[in-house]
Amino acid sequence: MRDDPGRRAGMTSPYRILIIEDNPDDVELILLGFSKHDEFFVDVATTGEEGLDRVATSRYDLVSVDFALPGISGLDVLEEIRTSDQDVPVVMVTGRGTEELQVVAFEKFATSYVMKSVDSFRSLPTVFEALIIEARFRSQERRMKREIERSETVSRYILENSPTGIYVLQNGCFKMVNSRFAEIFGCDKEDLIGEHFWSLADPESFECEEAAEEPCLEVGADLPRTKVHEFGVTRRDGSKRWVEARIASLDDQEERWVLGNVVDATDRKRGERDLLLANRRLSILHNLLLRAIDFPGDSDDLMRYALAEVMAGPDGFEVGGAFLQEGGRLVLRAMAGPLEALMELSEKVDAEGLLEEGKMRTVAGDGPTISWAIAPFSCGEGRRGLLVLGRGVEMGDDLQKFVADLASHFGKMVGGEPPTGREGLQPPPDEGYPLEGGDVACQGDHHHSPPQDR
Repeated sequence: MRDDPGRRAGMTSPYRILIIEDNPDDVELILLGFSKHDEFFVDVATTGEEGLDRVATSRYDLVSVDFALPGISGLDVLEEIRTSDQDVPVVMVTGRGTEELQVVAFEKFATSYVMKSVDSFRSLPTVFEALIIEARFRSQERRMKREIERSETVSRYILENSPTGIYVLQNGCFKMVNSRFAEIFGCDKEDLIGEHFWSLADPESFECEEAAEEPCLEVGADLPRTKVHEFGVTRRDGSKRWVEARIASLDDQEERWVLGNVVDATDRKRGERDLLLANRRLSILHNLLLRAIDFPGDSDDLMRYALAEVMAGPDGFEVGGAFLQEGGRLVLRAMAGPLEALMELSEKVDAEGLLEEGKMRTVAGDGPTISWAIAPFSCGEGRRGLLVLGRGVEMGDDLQKFVADLASHFGKMVGGEPPTGREGLQPPPDEGYPLEGGDVACQGDHHHSPPQDR
């Protein structure tokens, strides 16, 4: 009888089983069948109560239960075992097998059913080993399934709570997106699954910057290189976002997979833009201050120099002008770029209104459409003027604020000396342009080159 676990110490995976049988002869036959199988470690209980006590205190790979037991019956033992352990194989053994008993046994989740006989007792080691191996396989399968489900739950939690937008493309179509990605692009993630990437927005709305490639940090690793892109996109609701995207291509022979993560870089890009405007503003003011201290020319020359400095701007302007209010009309005292663009502007704006509050204007005429930033300024002794800067690319509120801030300094710089020069305060009549709410007159040399494409 194999009841010494020390004999199993050298074995990699012994089978520990419990035989619940009250008939000594049957016990002897059963143990005889296991006598040549050292892989089994066998415990015996003669009553149902003893068997349940052993199951409660020890872990078995299989339990064999006789139907007819003194006291608690074999079926009750089976039912009690199943309340605490759904996985351990339980084999019902009986000397009087009927179909009804088999049905009841399997209804109570017996693993197998064996009729008592000399031959069946001899085959028990083979039968039990097969049942144990199958049970271990199923147990491992269930454990792996639970681990996969747990891993998927953790992964979903990480994805849905990640501050980074994450997506997967299969042949250009969304296979997976998380909530943050949908939030960045202003859409519902369920609506994106199966849709093409360009369903996010019109491709023409993407304003891409040059991509950079991140090197693999792991030496010798056969990993896809990640490309970093920055682009601005106009979302479906009309708002604009700047996005930093890291994209890795996972190509195979049949399908193209792309894994990407995106970060909303709008605040950073705005901060960079504000810093650029502030630095450019300081640079312009520094240059204007140095030149104004000892400027060799007259006020018109100074105004033209100041306009040229302002024209450089953070992004550059294509056309600009400085108007002064003189004798009830606005006189163009300095300009850069095509005169025709300034003429079209003067025909389509309310000068008096703009002298009170500057605004952005978009003017479409015979030439290219130009976006204008217009800001009033004061230059001493009650005189006022307008600084106008335009370009063919639409401008945002940040540039209007930039121009308005420079306009106040522009007025202080040019207001120290009354206008002089060959033209005088009143221009020739043929150089005046009617303007709603007032007149505009032009003085000085003008450049008629068309605005350059940007």
